[in-house]
Amino acid sequence: MDTLADHIIGIYRDFEPTKILIYTDSRDFMEEISKNIDHVPIIIATNKPPISSLLSRGNIHIRKTHYSPPTGFNVLDEAKEVVLTCYAEGLLSSTDKVLFVISSVFETVLLFDMKDIGIISLTEKLRDRIDVRILEAVFKISTMIVREGKEGLPLGGLLILGDVNNVMSHTREMIKNPLAGCTPRELNILDRDNWSTIKEYSMLDGAILFDKDGSPISAGRYVMFNKMNEITIKHGLGGRHLAAAYISSKTKAISVVVSSEGVIYIYKDGVNIFKLNMI
Repeated sequence: MDTLADHIIGIYRDFEPTKILIYTDSRDFMEEISKNIDHVPIIIATNKPPISSLLSRGNIHIRKTHYSPPTGFNVLDEAKEVVLTCYAEGLLSSTDKVLFVISSVFETVLLFDMKDIGIISLTEKLRDRIDVRILEAVFKISTMIVREGKEGLPLGGLLILGDVNNVMSHTREMIKNPLAGCTPRELNILDRDNWSTIKEYSMLDGAILFDKDGSPISAGRYVMFNKMNEITIKHGLGGRHLAAAYISSKTKAISVVVSSEGVIYIYKDGVNIFKLNMI
């Protein structure tokens, strides 16, 4: 086996991954891999227009990227973003064993379990604050906000998870609570059928609050600051980040900011602990 494609096919047969992720702009490489593997899902992340012959195959998913794979040593940083984005979009799950192939100027092959990386590792850091399933659902809804916006326009959102009583004491209504009258589990975030509705409420001005069980309690709430100089955020970040950092410093809540530029941030104890560019 003297080509990368041959090597990949050999690894696939020996280790039996549940998903194959290919990050490349080489149409020949896409075709070579896909024609020899048809029993597992293949995700192709590429900046090039998809090959028509691939689109007709049931096990192929094309994930359009905004940029070609880097040609320098920062390719692994970009590759991490591709993996996390695919996870956020539901293309990869926490139980997947992934064969990840990068083919550009550099050629790299990685084999890993999703539970060992990125957002999966993040859930371990937050397990004492919020149910992992709720965090993952919020992450998926945040992705919907980035991808869909409102009527095609990019918008952001602020989602606050847990410690509801303390959060309520540090926030006030900006608008009459649109969730008033909902039963506790009527719009629970663990039910995927509720995600589109929750997405719409999440894009209202202000924050949407969820209790520890994943039920949205209030939307359109404004974070009240006692002392603005208590919190420092990175230069250039706006009011949502200030609110997210502040409320997470004053309570045990976890804050998730979705920026209109397509970046997801997570705050704990007043500090930004996670950032993912979805564009």
